[in-house]
Amino acid sequence: MATLRKSILKTPAGPSYTRWALLLVALVLAAALRLYRLGEWPPGPYRDEAFNGLDAMNVLRGDHALFFPANNGREPGYIYLVALSVALFGPTTFALRLPAALIGALATVPVYLLGQTWFGRVTGALSAILWATTFWPVHLGRIGLRAGLLAPMLALTFWLGTLAFSRRSATLWFVAGIAYGFTFYTYLGVRFTPLLLACFAIYLVATGRRERLWAGGRVLWFVAGSGLAIAPLAITLAADPSLIIGRAGQVSILNPDVSDGSPARALLQNTGRAFGMFLWRGDDILRHNALLDRTVLAGDPAKAGRPVFDLMMAVPFIAGLAWCVRHWRLPAAAFLLLWQVIMLFPTILAEDAPHFLRASGVLPGTVFLPAIGLSLLWNWVRAPQWARRTAVLVLLAGSAVLTATDYARYARQPDVGYLFESAAAELARSIKSDSESAVLVDRRFPEGWPSIPFLLGDHPATPFDPASGLPPMSGGRFVVYAWPYDSLDFLAGVAPPALVEVTPGPAARGDLESEAYSLYTRYAVTPGRASAAAVDVPAGNFADRFLLTKADARPAPVDALEVVLQWGTGDAFTADGGRLPSVFIHVNGPEGTIGQYDGPISGGLWPGNLWQTGLTIGESHTIPLSRPFDPARDLVQVGLYWPETGQRLPLVGSTGQPPDDRLIILPEAVPAGSESE
Repeated sequence: MATLRKSILKTPAGPSYTRWALLLVALVLAAALRLYRLGEWPPGPYRDEAFNGLDAMNVLRGDHALFFPANNGREPGYIYLVALSVALFGPTTFALRLPAALIGALATVPVYLLGQTWFGRVTGALSAILWATTFWPVHLGRIGLRAGLLAPMLALTFWLGTLAFSRRSATLWFVAGIAYGFTFYTYLGVRFTPLLLACFAIYLVATGRRERLWAGGRVLWFVAGSGLAIAPLAITLAADPSLIIGRAGQVSILNPDVSDGSPARALLQNTGRAFGMFLWRGDDILRHNALLDRTVLAGDPAKAGRPVFDLMMAVPFIAGLAWCVRHWRLPAAAFLLLWQVIMLFPTILAEDAPHFLRASGVLPGTVFLPAIGLSLLWNWVRAPQWARRTAVLVLLAGSAVLTATDYARYARQPDVGYLFESAAAELARSIKSDSESAVLVDRRFPEGWPSIPFLLGDHPATPFDPASGLPPMSGGRFVVYAWPYDSLDFLAGVAPPALVEVTPGPAARGDLESEAYSLYTRYAVTPGRASAAAVDVPAGNFADRFLLTKADARPAPVDALEVVLQWGTGDAFTADGGRLPSVFIHVNGPEGTIGQYDGPISGGLWPGNLWQTGLTIGESHTIPLSRPFDPARDLVQVGLYWPETGQRLPLVGSTGQPPDDRLIILPEAVPAGSESE
């Protein structure tokens, strides 16, 4: 053990091309895992990211605040970085997340330097690789939240502080103080670092290192640098102390709504959960963490809870932790242990423990523990060199592969898209794609989903209040984005003749909602298109009440068929109290039905009381198929029926007789009645 202790702490006397090569490998891995599909994985942006973007846009407009009170209050560091990114790349999800990705990748360097300074060259290199490939820091580098800045700044601060401590340099103490002061501009978890530094000072005094701590008064330069950097923010917060405790008071276990009136019990439970997050169960909020079960299939309920370290790193983590406990008299080991305990307080003292954002202050120190364990294996003299080093490389590679595969599975889960509010982002993208039309958007969307106004930027979409009706339009094509779960009577303002293409938006689901629902409905209105002038399908007359005026079908990706229908009203149409038939679309092959759709005509999104002569209502459906569509042998049949009775509406031919009750539209219109189901 004495030999291992010397090996793990040994620092090379001169430059090593190998260690710089390993650092370069770690940097490349870190950048690749954080930048690959950054604007798409995870989908989004989530509202917390979008609030950063909105404030960044205000910064670009001249609002140079030092604390941003919206969204429970936020420190300014990340917002100013986002402002620079948005200035370069525009208001996009990529721009929101790029600062976190770049800083997370570049943090590999101070992580390496700190690990090497504390525990030697091998441990430093292993720490850098683990920082690059561990799921938790990777995810923090892929979401546009300020928590991702805290760990890199702590690594830089502690490395500079260690150099100042060892070299007794007043200049280094001052620079370390400046770095530490700027850490307070990152994330609220930093407020526990004074306790960490105070406990370490007590440790140094208790272990007889008082003079090293005082360093002839040079440590006062650290205090001066910190004070200088913190002063502007401190003055801002002192003017309104509620900004300091606002969010903390909401989530604290001292809040009876959080602890159910028993703070002591909540403290005990949270402590166990926080310390169990490393190997047992991590954050169970899906926005913060990957799936607990790797066997979950697409479409199944997704439950988060992946521990910080996978099976590859479990034993090295335990070995590194045991090594630090055994060698607690070494300042680096003692500081690392104190770091892990004290910086867990932000999650222990709040709801939802373990919470990977609130606990982010334990990073990057957490990755030092398995790095120490791997270093012990790397230098284990009782095993052949090739065997122990191969084992270390296999463990590192296996852990990196697990991170990459777990992240890909995580990012594609539908529930992740829901919780990152991907439907709101899709709404903004759809609005921007309608750049050639006037766009009206229900005001509840930009007011309720901050990602929408951020992603829209300066796009000239016009908000409207449904209670006041549609604003006057000039007569050209326009698009309406509506909330489909309240009265749609305002759409009565769409005057015939016109073509109205109805498209439901993607599914959404809030944190506390159990069922997904379509977030919005898009109504594209082209004035001057009447149903009587657009008849493309022969014999598409259903009971003289509804006319199928146009039908089209085309193969869609992944074994599906996209079917587009347009409906008008016939001579016998009556509003009938808003009663509407349902439409069926059957895709038939020689073996039978290979796909189908059944549902209200126009998806029920153009209410029955709004149907009138002169309006053509378009709908589109993507129908999954059991195999690829073959136009040479497959047919598409369309019909209408009353959902209450199942009775089909007959097709009316040119003689006025009803020869059939469904129309074949592919591969070409054929005489009705020539095929049977």
